[in-house]
Amino acid sequence: MPLPSLRRIALTVALAATAVTPAHAAESVTRLIVGFQAGGGLDGVARALADALSRDGKRRVIVENRPGASGMIAIDNIRSAKPEDGVLIILPSGSITMTPHTHSTFRYDPERDLTPVARVATYALGMAVTPGTQVTDWASYLKQVRTDAALRTYGTAGVGLSPHYVGVEVGKAIGVDIVHVPYKGAGPAINDAVGGQIPMVISTVPSLLTMVRDQRLRLIATSGEKRDPNTPDVPTLRELGYDKLAVEEWFGVLAPAGLSADAAQQWNTEINAALQTPALQQVLKTQGFVPAPASLAEFTGLVQSDYRRWQQELKDTGDTFAN
Repeated sequence: MPLPSLRRIALTVALAATAVTPAHAAESVTRLIVGFQAGGGLDGVARALADALSRDGKRRVIVENRPGASGMIAIDNIRSAKPEDGVLIILPSGSITMTPHTHSTFRYDPERDLTPVARVATYALGMAVTPGTQVTDWASYLKQVRTDAALRTYGTAGVGLSPHYVGVEVGKAIGVDIVHVPYKGAGPAINDAVGGQIPMVISTVPSLLTMVRDQRLRLIATSGEKRDPNTPDVPTLRELGYDKLAVEEWFGVLAPAGLSADAAQQWNTEINAALQTPALQQVLKTQGFVPAPASLAEFTGLVQSDYRRWQQELKDTGDTFAN
């Protein structure tokens, strides 16, 4: 075949490849990893967020659940990824800023191993009992837990997260050894509390709301600085005299280490825009979360400051707290 013909074929192939590049770009997929089981509050928000981020047709965001070990399995998955792998993670703050200080075999620094992208929402924690315990409020809980060993157990979404921490500190404050029962997510812990397998569950207020409203669980205290607007009749632990237990949580989106500043800023812009959409706002509101968009600099600073706070707060707890 004459050389000019080969050149024409090569040029045709190159032009064809150029022509299909936009279509391929439009079909690019980003995995949004959730560190807990499907069906929980965080999973529902992640799916609504993925839908909002997929609407402009630039990319398709799919949710992938990697439950277990209080989010550590999911974090290990993403910190072994590369920025070009098209993967993000959504986690509660405790998984990012607490677990490195409570597990001697799991050490990472979010400044080094992850790239903060965007905060999504904030929320408080709640302590809820099954009605079968006959506990009606905090005062009756204190009275009964000191005399009834059957009440000295509580479940949470996992080891080394803020609900676990609250349970440990409550036990210290009231002088009662309360046994922690970790689950692979809030859903199973809440289900066991509703079913009477455990007398108490400590979880996010949003994850408890449905059961509380249906009177299948009774909320006796929350952890916020102020009373949760979804449960205005329930006192905070701070009101009850436990200042150390004023804990407000958040969850956010992070990327693998090494993501460029431009790419991180683009994701921050898109996620903050998604938080303004009625569909995502409705999901957050229904589940009791407070939308909390933040700039890239604000969220990065929050991750770093919370990491340092818990590093000091949980100093020397190590596996004593983790087990």
